[in-house]
Amino acid sequence: MRKLAVWVLSFTLLWPGIAACSQEPVIQKVPPRPANTLVMLPDGSTVHVELAKTNAEREFGLMERSSLPQGRGMLFIHDEPGNYSYWMYDCKIGLDIIWMDANHRIVEMSPDTPPCRGKAASCPSYGGHETSLYVLELPVGSIRMHHMAVGQMVNFNVGG
Repeated sequence: MRKLAVWVLSFTLLWPGIAACSQEPVIQKVPPRPANTLVMLPDGSTVHVELAKTNAEREFGLMERSSLPQGRGMLFIHDEPGNYSYWMYDCKIGLDIIWMDANHRIVEMSPDTPPCRGKAASCPSYGGHETSLYVLELPVGSIRMHHMAVGQMVNFNVGG
């Protein structure tokens, strides 16, 4: 009986740590900024994008969206140039992801990036191999449809 009591006490004390290791990340849900910023793609077509400027906005991104119509997207603006990889945790749709440097030149792309429906630990990261300041997420097929390529310029103005 004494061994059982020690085992129960030990298990009870260890349980919070065990549970914490298996929990999914808690990501703050932030309302998106309106899609009133216009981005001109290299082929001259335009896309209305929501902006993700803060850490919380960038972290939440397009999670939980069930669709993203053509002509819409999200532009992630980082505080400084760096190597930023992205993952598709809790995304319900696939996306085309385009990384750009401070001059808006495309430096890396991930076309047809699939959603991750599994646990956070099972979600792969994409990109982050080249230094970028901006990342543009568009509906799957946009890179192909607009004949986008590394080295091309994307035109937009996000202010100060």
